Amino acid sequence: MSDILFQPLGDPMAAGESLESIADIDPRMTRTHYFDGRLLTAEDLERDQVYLDQRLREVGKVLGHGIISGLQLSYDPFSSLLTLEPGQAMTPLGRVLHLGSQLLVSLSDRALIAQLNHSKYRKLNRALYAVVLRYVEVATDIAEVFPTDLASKRGSDYALVTESVQMGLVPLPLALPQQNPLHIRANLMRELLDSHLATSLIPEDSVALGIIAIHNDTPQWLDPELLRQPLRLEQSLGDQQQDLSRQYEALLRDILNSRLSGSLDNAFSARDYFSLLPPVGTTPKDAIDAVAGVQTYFPEHFNVHIAPIRQSDVDLIRSESLPLPNIDLNTKEAVDIVVLAPLSNQDYGLYAQQLERAYDPQSRRLPQLDLLRLKLYPVQPVHELDTDADVWQAIWDTLGDSQLLYVRRPVRAAETAVSGIVLALGSTLPQPGQPDDNTNPDPSDPGSVIEDEDSVLLRFLNFERLAAIRPPRDSDGEEALAQLTRDNRGDAAAVLQANEFLMLVERYFDPAIWPTLQQLMEQDALPAMLERLREQEVERPGASGRQVLESGAELGLDDTVLRRWEALLDSMN
Repeated sequence: MSDILFQPLGDPMAAGESLESIADIDPRMTRTHYFDGRLLTAEDLERDQVYLDQRLREVGKVLGHGIISGLQLSYDPFSSLLTLEPGQAMTPLGRVLHLGSQLLVSLSDRALIAQLNHSKYRKLNRALYAVVLRYVEVATDIAEVFPTDLASKRGSDYALVTESVQMGLVPLPLALPQQNPLHIRANLMRELLDSHLATSLIPEDSVALGIIAIHNDTPQWLDPELLRQPLRLEQSLGDQQQDLSRQYEALLRDILNSRLSGSLDNAFSARDYFSLLPPVGTTPKDAIDAVAGVQTYFPEHFNVHIAPIRQSDVDLIRSESLPLPNIDLNTKEAVDIVVLAPLSNQDYGLYAQQLERAYDPQSRRLPQLDLLRLKLYPVQPVHELDTDADVWQAIWDTLGDSQLLYVRRPVRAAETAVSGIVLALGSTLPQPGQPDDNTNPDPSDPGSVIEDEDSVLLRFLNFERLAAIRPPRDSDGEEALAQLTRDNRGDAAAVLQANEFLMLVERYFDPAIWPTLQQLMEQDALPAMLERLREQEVERPGASGRQVLESGAELGLDDTVLRRWEALLDSMN
């Protein structure tokens, strides 16, 4: 009889260090190899369960975490019931939470809460709590355990593991002040926007559904938007603005309902409740009076304008404006805001044309909508055109009770005009001039077919063209323009410097711009002024006017022109 030799299973070379150098070995990603004749134990089967569980969680982590759909949370103060609607979510650990039916929890049922928490919580302390939905595994059913040897006895163990979800409360390390709930929620909007303290306390196998305040063992209020976030892989540009916008709109609805129940109007200031606003959002209609040119919602030093807009463009404007910075109502810097009045296509076509500025076809400028500037206190005259007030009154009647939309404007679009080439005016283009057959034009002759660089520039850009775009506002401006044209005709460098000056100075200062330009050219001080304007703070409204006023006396501007700049800056503030 031959000897039976026992050899170790597997290839010792494949299990050595050589495998580690060519592969990433993860013990969690180990699965059982099945073959006929093998004796399987519970450990072998559990290894496969762990493998599949880890694989599914890896996929979930790649997708991100947050609310996928549904899971709206509400609270009824009369019945003390928290109601959670069906939905799905993904936890930071990659587990899918699925709630197939409505979940009702009575916060007044202390016996049930104590039973579920092993008698640890018979009373809820005064605090702010995060309402979370958590992944749990529940052991169910009974299975008989047979003895594996003669010394063992028969027993029992649970037969099934059921995956489920449970709703719970997580105390937050945030103060609950003695304050109006609306103000508390508004402060939490700002405090939790970029804070990782509260989210770090949320278990990784759960998602946040909102924040509830409890005082005297009784729920006081629920905010279903705070701490809640949609499914996303990681924080990216615009996510904070989207979260703040969702929280702002929900809180604003509660504020309006609260003021309505208290017989209060909606002509209030945003700073009465908020300290931070999203870059785009809803504005109470009562806080805006376009007929009188008055607004009470935004701070006095904000530059607020109003204009009509098509209802079909609202969603597009919202999506384009959300990446802009949030609006800090406590800042001392001016912020450009446009309040938009949504109208149907028919109403917009009727009223928007009546608010358009006239345009000159010779300058090839397209029509531009005339934005109405709003002040915290009325400053007359408000309407530049005699018919503006009547048009805005008609727009206001058309809007009814619908709310307005505010948008933070980027600085580049603050005071720019829309320009372009007007087509199909019904006129013919001039015929090119024909050379005289009896003459032999000299290339050095200015009238020849070949032109120098300056002549070509002056045919397209000159003081007449600049004046058509930025026309003088009074007789002083017209005289200054005439003097500039006489003194600098044919001087391409002077025209380019004047064009740059007009580009760097806002249109708001047009009443003083031509006399200023004429005096700077007389003193040969325009290049120095341009150098300082290039270095100005472009994000600060009126920065060019302040720069001209501060540098004007040094560069030779007389007192009359300087007083005009000072008056324009005072009216802006």
